[in-house]
Amino acid sequence: MLWLALCTVCLVVVPGARADGRLPNATIPLHYDLHLEASGLGLNDFTYRGNVSIRIAIASDTDQVVLHSVGSTLGTITLRRCRDGVEIPHQLLDTEPASELLHIRTDRVLRRLDDRVILLTIAFNNTLGEDRMGFYRTQYRGPKRVPMVVATTHFQPSYARLAFPCFDEPAFKSTFQVTIVSNASHLVASNAPIKTITWLPNDHKAVLFERTPPMQTYLVTFLIANFTSVHARSPSGVQVGILAPPKDEKKLQFSLQAATTLLTSLEEFTGQSLGLAKLDHVAIPRFGNAMENWGLVAYDEQFLVLSPKAHRLQLSQAVITIGHETAHQLFGNLVGPAWWSYLWLSEGFATYFEILLGSEVYPELLPLEESFAVRHMRPALLADAFEAHALTVEPLPANTAQIETLFDTITYSKAGCILRMINCSIGETAFKSGVRRYLEKYRNGIVTPSDLYGSFPETVEGLTVAEIFHSWADKPGYPVVMVERLNASFVRFRQQRHQQETTRRDVDSRWHIPITYYTNSSAGKFEYRPAFWMRESDRELVVRLEMDWQDVLIVNPRQIGFYRVEYDERGWNAIVDMLSSLPSVVQAKLVDDAFVLARIGLVGYEICLEMLQELAAHPDPVPWLIAMAEENVGFLQRVLQSEEFDRFVTGFVGEMFQVASNFTQSLFQSQALERAFDWWDRLVTTTGGTVQNKAGSTVDIQPLMCPSLTVDRIVEGLISQDDLVRDRLFALLKCQPNERHEQLLLALEHIKQTKLLSLAKLLTVLESLIRSNPGHFLHTTVHFLSTVSKDELGTEGQRFQRLLTVIVHEVTDRHQAAKVRKLIVKNASVLTENFLAHADSLMTSTISWRMKQVPKLREFVSDSPMATYYGKVEEQISTAGGLLN
Repeated sequence: MLWLALCTVCLVVVPGARADGRLPNATIPLHYDLHLEASGLGLNDFTYRGNVSIRIAIASDTDQVVLHSVGSTLGTITLRRCRDGVEIPHQLLDTEPASELLHIRTDRVLRRLDDRVILLTIAFNNTLGEDRMGFYRTQYRGPKRVPMVVATTHFQPSYARLAFPCFDEPAFKSTFQVTIVSNASHLVASNAPIKTITWLPNDHKAVLFERTPPMQTYLVTFLIANFTSVHARSPSGVQVGILAPPKDEKKLQFSLQAATTLLTSLEEFTGQSLGLAKLDHVAIPRFGNAMENWGLVAYDEQFLVLSPKAHRLQLSQAVITIGHETAHQLFGNLVGPAWWSYLWLSEGFATYFEILLGSEVYPELLPLEESFAVRHMRPALLADAFEAHALTVEPLPANTAQIETLFDTITYSKAGCILRMINCSIGETAFKSGVRRYLEKYRNGIVTPSDLYGSFPETVEGLTVAEIFHSWADKPGYPVVMVERLNASFVRFRQQRHQQETTRRDVDSRWHIPITYYTNSSAGKFEYRPAFWMRESDRELVVRLEMDWQDVLIVNPRQIGFYRVEYDERGWNAIVDMLSSLPSVVQAKLVDDAFVLARIGLVGYEICLEMLQELAAHPDPVPWLIAMAEENVGFLQRVLQSEEFDRFVTGFVGEMFQVASNFTQSLFQSQALERAFDWWDRLVTTTGGTVQNKAGSTVDIQPLMCPSLTVDRIVEGLISQDDLVRDRLFALLKCQPNERHEQLLLALEHIKQTKLLSLAKLLTVLESLIRSNPGHFLHTTVHFLSTVSKDELGTEGQRFQRLLTVIVHEVTDRHQAAKVRKLIVKNASVLTENFLAHADSLMTSTISWRMKQVPKLREFVSDSPMATYYGKVEEQISTAGGLLN
């Protein structure tokens, strides 16, 4: 009988732990047969029909089957016992739409020992939407600019339920066999290779795909489009493909080569095969970023479609993105997190390997240490300084909006940094062995953090790897290690949590900290592998190091450990004196630590200003990028409002134009050049001009074009899933005259009213906007937030408070403070009890600091060589016509 063939299964044991709102675990999906008919795309018919048969194991006696379904119109529903095909009477219960549940109650109890496995079959109808969720449609321009429809999917984290009824939680791994009926001319693809094609009347075809390995619903995918493809075969026998519109066929060779070589490098490092016969990468118009669907990875076109003359920035971003999604095929797909609480197990490894693999295959595009420092370490440290979440987030309810907030810098970059720290701490050989054990033991399974930790049996100075992981993954934040030299060789180390001002000072959190260091006498011995560990029990520790009294001491020089370092006055002065002779990644670390610690009062800004003078004498793109970040020189430039300092910064920008103004730029030269243009736009003129470097030569700079922006264009950029699109919009917004800020307010109001973004996502966008240039966007953001009611904020109080915390840190005058205070008072009911007092204290402290310290710093700048370092720049700016709007 057909149902007997459909019901041959192997039972997979699923952990029973549940959080609020999750599916009951009495029934477990084992296999899906999914049939979809979407044959009307060429006729602008965007409806589709479907039929899904799910084999379900009865894990415990129950009279209900509960799964997810959103948006589908349901037809016939049948339940049968697999062993004999006997139909099981049932009824469909009403549920709250917000629950997104499909609740079926059987007329009798389903018995684990008697019924064992049942077959649930559901017929349904649906429509391809235009939102990037579920099974949706987008388009590109074909010949003669005719719109060509593309039907594709985006299911992470909880959107498979929008496409077909399913058990849409990552704890459930099932096999899938997909059949798609489409126009005969369309390319049709899914996770697995094609098994058969059946030609049907009316110029249609039915494509049956091979059965997939066990996988989670968010990784299921299908594609129907007029696309072409190019292919290569990896040394391990995997067919690698790039799928894209026909117009782009000649621009796919770089991405094909990268996808093949990065896959090979991943397999060699892990010792694991992919587990798939093919791995396709598809360029989806306006997709945003990328999604690791198993066997059919989706990307925005910019990451796969690359001309032979593509810029290094484009190529490096393509390598990073392809490397990230390729790593996911093992970390996340082959071995998947059991719940979104453990998302970092997937994203952390993908982040780690995107740089590791990319730097191995394309070292000229992605130098390892510098790439990790700029792309991941610094952003993660900045994000984790606020009241963020731990890597492991428990408990976590089945709330999609709350789950989506975890796709952030902490989950990606911090997790990648912690994995790199573990690697360097236990050594490459031990780390690689642990990773291999982890993948082999849990292949095709689901995992929790303890499964990863248990794969590393090593101990380090009496600490197990599990203890080290727990120390960093189970709580938010990171330490500042304070270094005090006692004599020639002995040093006192103290640790405390680094925090921007928060509602509650954390004086109790401590970590297991790997201490690496450089001295003139240590000959690089302890730059990568820890010399010793500070333990969680060590608030302070006195240690003898390999050094003499005249040696310079630099702790965590290569940014292996996830922490910042504060030195005593003698230590900072010694570092400043030799800063320019250090490797660029070490310079970058020291400059960033100094600026960040100066902002919270642990270091004097005089040290930062002296460092800038050293960097100006020996400009290097990596520390220059870090110094010129908005949080560093950007903050200082906003609060000083000093002509002398602006003159120095303008010349400092000119140095980077000189360094990076050649056609063989490195990745960081290219990034520095982009930031230099941004600073030039802020400081100089609309008519262009020249800057003079310290050697006396000049560089001609052409003015940047700043087209006016319509409300529609601003809306399109703000709601884009593509970070690069959004960054380009922010750059254009920054150069708009102040009177045009009304356009941004109208765009934000339109997004809020039409719900193009959820409020949680809109608040996240506003946080990114503020961070990109607080001086430019603070007023507009506060003005918009004043139009949002407490009812609209609803359950987003925590996200709103996070944004307010960022805003409070950027307030620099009493007028701003009054407006922010009014906003906090209005929304006090959705904020923590003492947030207003905390905000008042911080804003008052900042304004007081500015009144006391800024005159001193202006005097320091005026009396230092900074004031005359670039003597002719002021005249050049003056003749160019004033400051840029």
